[in-house]
Amino acid sequence: MQINKLILRNIGAYHGDMNKFDFKTNGQQNVILLGGKNGAGKTTILESLRIVLFGSMAYGFVTENEPYYRKIRSLLNRHALHEGEINYQISLDYTSTEEFEPNQYLLVRSWTIKNQKIREYFSVQRNGKHLGAQEISDYQNKLREEMPPRLFELCLFDGEDISRIVSEEKIPEYLSESGKILFNLDLFANLEKDLQTYRLQYTQKNADAALEIEELNKVEFEIATLKQSLEELTLLQSHDEEEITTLTDLIRKDKKDFEIHGGLIQEKRQELITKVNQFENQRRMNTDKVKTFINSTLPFYIARNQLEEVDRQLQIEKQYESFEFVASALEKSKLNQLVNNLQSDIHSVETRLDVNQLYDGILEMLQPEETQLIHRASFEQQSEIHSLSKQVKSLEVSDYIALFDENAKLLGETHELRKAIEKNDQSSEFKDLLKNIEVKTQRVEQLKLLSEQYQNEIQMMIENIQTKEAFANKLEEKINEYHKGENSFLMTEKLLKISRRFRERQWRKKLDDVANEAIKMINIIFRKKAYIDRMHIDHTSFELRLFNKNKQEIIKERLSAGEKEMLMLTVIWAMFKVSGWKLPFVFDTLLGRLDLDHKNALIQHFIPKCGEQVLIFTTDSEIGLEQYELIRNITSRCYTLEFNEGQEKTEIVKGHYFDMARENCCQ
Repeated sequence: MQINKLILRNIGAYHGDMNKFDFKTNGQQNVILLGGKNGAGKTTILESLRIVLFGSMAYGFVTENEPYYRKIRSLLNRHALHEGEINYQISLDYTSTEEFEPNQYLLVRSWTIKNQKIREYFSVQRNGKHLGAQEISDYQNKLREEMPPRLFELCLFDGEDISRIVSEEKIPEYLSESGKILFNLDLFANLEKDLQTYRLQYTQKNADAALEIEELNKVEFEIATLKQSLEELTLLQSHDEEEITTLTDLIRKDKKDFEIHGGLIQEKRQELITKVNQFENQRRMNTDKVKTFINSTLPFYIARNQLEEVDRQLQIEKQYESFEFVASALEKSKLNQLVNNLQSDIHSVETRLDVNQLYDGILEMLQPEETQLIHRASFEQQSEIHSLSKQVKSLEVSDYIALFDENAKLLGETHELRKAIEKNDQSSEFKDLLKNIEVKTQRVEQLKLLSEQYQNEIQMMIENIQTKEAFANKLEEKINEYHKGENSFLMTEKLLKISRRFRERQWRKKLDDVANEAIKMINIIFRKKAYIDRMHIDHTSFELRLFNKNKQEIIKERLSAGEKEMLMLTVIWAMFKVSGWKLPFVFDTLLGRLDLDHKNALIQHFIPKCGEQVLIFTTDSEIGLEQYELIRNITSRCYTLEFNEGQEKTEIVKGHYFDMARENCCQ
């Protein structure tokens, strides 16, 4: 992976959209040099690289959530936020070799702010072609698999962190964690964890087997009990349904006897019932009309004289408002101009019109009768009052009185019809027949409700039985698997031994290679030549030990602070070289704690061998003229980050490293 360009828009101290970095390097010049004082924006560049690649995973979050957006908000340019800017963006152009072919990617991760809410957008171009949603998802998954965030973090070296690792004696911890990632040994560690979990589960099964057999017997007894209850409920439901069928047949027979021998012919009785329903519906419609009239129009009808007076007043006020408008709009100066124009057109110079008289005459013609303005209603209110007044005038109250009379008449006719039906039904000859029909009908309804209740209970019981049978099947499978698992357990033990043996051999081989490569580099860049002859890294404890030519151990605590830092750098470099990963190295304040000899040695011999691309972030105190003359030969581009306090933003000066390089350098 090689970073080509990075563009920041309103990120950190970088205000606006002209913040561009060209990070392209070549074989002879693999360094990008970025200088800036503390607070100039160096850390923002490193954080932007992490975020544009991994989004929320850069902070350990699986998805975009509120804590992630709080971190993003803290990264946005304060000046842009104060101005109400809504667009913020990080753009990264890089090249990656995949299946022996170079592919160019353009990642754009942007944010918008609306109603104080942040929303993130992410787009990807591969070789100039925009990827779809599914392709972007596949790209992100592949990126996280091939270069997880933890691996990218290993490429970012902070001088303070390197010194802390050595001073706090955390070299073994660092070697263990970084080695798992760089050498892909965490895959075997995870496999062993899974196998150990399976082994624990198997031994637990040995103790749980008897309990599972006991549980299975219990569940099978419960299933048998439920099935017996189910048979009883089903039998009761069947008896009820048979009784319902019998009663339905008897009711049908009784109704037929009533139709044949009834006092009224059944068709006549149904006709009377239909008329009763028609009369009731008509009465209901009449009542609704009267209610609507009373609730809406009646109050205005009662006050119709006052309503008419208000309508008349509003018409007069409307005329007066029109007059006021004309009086305010008619200006004497414009009227005078009009008169002059008219006289000029007719070439009349003898007769002169009096503008004041003309003005007063026009107003006198338009002025309505004197009136007192009361309402000053809007046009909509005037229209509503006028419409209501017209409606009240056209109202015929006698129509609603007629509805009352019609309802009284319908009520009387309905009463007579009901009496005829009741008299027929209550006659002694058919009273018992109707009573039997009613009793049987009630019994049918009771049986239907009881049958429905039985059906619900039966359904719940069936579901309960199915659940318990499924549970019993799982218990049987577990018991069967226990016996089958004996072979699996033996296979697990073998796999654990093989995995551990392979991982131990890989650690031993890789760490030996790391020690050998590190010693080669140490003997090149250390001022004390041949001071360290051999390095040994224990593949179980990861303790790092140094020896001189006489095979005597060198106590690491005796090394100077600069030597400790360079020791750690060489080990990290050796781990990357042995792993085969080709990633850009990023050094932040790398040279701050080193003396001149060690600085020169790192620049001349160490940095050129750190791969195809090295990004070095420095302050103004790390590189002097002597070191700059050395590093400029391997530097492809350089930038100086200058913070403008007046405008509260960082300005990027290309081809300028503090006061040591101008446009003819570092291009």
